[in-house]
Amino acid sequence: MKFIFRNCISNFSSYIEIFISLIIMVGVILASFGLINDLINIYNFFSIDYFEKFLGFTLVLIIGVELIKMLSRHTPGSAIEVLLFALARKLIINENNTSLDFLMGVIAIAILFLIRKYFVTGITTNNNGIMVSAATTITNARRITGLNIPEGIAQTIGGLVSYIAQKEGRNLSEGEIYKIDGITMSIGKLRDGIIEVVEFFKEDPNSKK
Repeated sequence: MKFIFRNCISNFSSYIEIFISLIIMVGVILASFGLINDLINIYNFFSIDYFEKFLGFTLVLIIGVELIKMLSRHTPGSAIEVLLFALARKLIINENNTSLDFLMGVIAIAILFLIRKYFVTGITTNNNGIMVSAATTITNARRITGLNIPEGIAQTIGGLVSYIAQKEGRNLSEGEIYKIDGITMSIGKLRDGIIEVVEFFKEDPNSKK
């Protein structure tokens, strides 16, 4: 009973996140029309102050887009990207920043880059293969794994696995094996129907005796 109730709460929370993401998306789209109007005003009545406000408004919209990505991906990397844009906006737009504030902001951005590089790589190795975040792009996955993963089908590894499953008429399931162009992979973690981790095998696990 507890397990069923816990799953219901988890599913309901996911739907709330999707609903909030849609609201933010609509807000960003509507605000983008105001951005076009500001661009016209810059052309007609150019001033440095107005241009700074234009940049600040633009960065706010970008933060909104990154926030939508964070809610949909559930990855540490997407959360760091939101923080990076938020810090960048504060450093670039805020006129009240002192030299110390600017220095602290640069240090904070540098720390976020270090965290993303060394602690949020989304890469795990084991005896069987390499596990990467499903949000990893195909280009980065090719570099990380050294495998000739096909490009042009999807932007991310999770999207590639979803494409294979849809093409073969299969449901997404943890531990399920998916193959394309000689590449063997499996879903390492699946949450609420969203792929979070994909494992690439050095050799076909079905071929082991």
